[in-house]
Amino acid sequence: MPQRFELIEERSELERVAALLAKETLIAVDVEADSLYHYAPRVCLLQISCGRRTYLVDPLATGTLSPLSSVLSSTETRKVFHGADYDLRSLFRDYRIVTNNIFDTMIASQFVGDKAPGLAAVIHRRFGITLEKKYQKANWSKRPLSNDMLSYAAQDTAYLLKLYKELKRELTAKGRLEWVEEECECLTTTCTSPPTSQEDDSEQEDKPHMPLFRRFKGAGTMNRRDLAVLENLLRFRENEAMQQDKPPFKVFGNNVIKTLVAVKPADETALAKTPKLPRNFVKKYGRGALRAVAEAVRLPENRLPSYPSSPRPPANPEKQMRLKGLKRWRRKCASRLKLQPGLICNNVLLNRLADVQPTSLADLDRIPEIRRWQKETFGEEIIKELHPSS
Repeated sequence: MPQRFELIEERSELERVAALLAKETLIAVDVEADSLYHYAPRVCLLQISCGRRTYLVDPLATGTLSPLSSVLSSTETRKVFHGADYDLRSLFRDYRIVTNNIFDTMIASQFVGDKAPGLAAVIHRRFGITLEKKYQKANWSKRPLSNDMLSYAAQDTAYLLKLYKELKRELTAKGRLEWVEEECECLTTTCTSPPTSQEDDSEQEDKPHMPLFRRFKGAGTMNRRDLAVLENLLRFRENEAMQQDKPPFKVFGNNVIKTLVAVKPADETALAKTPKLPRNFVKKYGRGALRAVAEAVRLPENRLPSYPSSPRPPANPEKQMRLKGLKRWRRKCASRLKLQPGLICNNVLLNRLADVQPTSLADLDRIPEIRRWQKETFGEEIIKELHPSS
């Protein structure tokens, strides 16, 4: 069903809407960006619903979202998102907006036991409404946006407030509302924390760049020569992506890079025989790819990169037994509460608990990874599991 909305394209209109939203205590928010189409993603549309009204704010037309900064950062107005992580990061990246007092209905859905917490699945299951997916991967930076695209965007917030109220009732009944609110508070901090370094840009430029291969799946198992080839190819692709204003994966994919690392073609003949290269790859990128491979192949042994690895801790059978017991406790607890085990306690926290072996709730306070709700709800159980004879 087409959604009713008001499109905001002028700063004066945005200021008017911001004044109206400042009077609201509950709004639904969503963001559309262009990360699939440009090298540097940007916020292309901001959807806000309150009551029966939905506003679609076009920041590419208004040139700013600053009039909305106060309502988004307000601790008095609750902002409902579904899958807030990317939206919070995008608003902070582009406009330095820290969005406070959020409620993520995807997190909430997980904490009431939904195993398929995606928005479309949740809305269909709860309200029998099928959300359109046609424009899920659309280019939101193109203008003008069609009415169909705008209607699609409006539906993403149109049902969030109803969903929020339903989930809030269920969480309250289960005694888990504070769990979700704390998770949302932590998400805001994680997604909108500025860099800790106080160094200026000139000092940063003198520092070596972190290798791109650190973010490449499978790099940790490669030898040092292959890592050098991989790094050169990744940097070549990154430069091409910047010049073409495309996401790197749209220049050529990771499978192409893996093939080139394995084959290491030395000339155009060898490159042309390399299997599974995209059509026109040799013509468009052959010279640069060959140069990247050749430079890495010629690199002296003492200059080859290595994948950073933490020293493996010595075998600790006692710790492994504690960890095994904690995982067993987590499975039983998750089964009792009908939740996914990772929600109860993730593996990072379990490992930390097995290391620290807290003997009291005060000891749990000294573990930064633990949430208040985990300590209050499961603290005694955790301590008993770690110290059954106490």
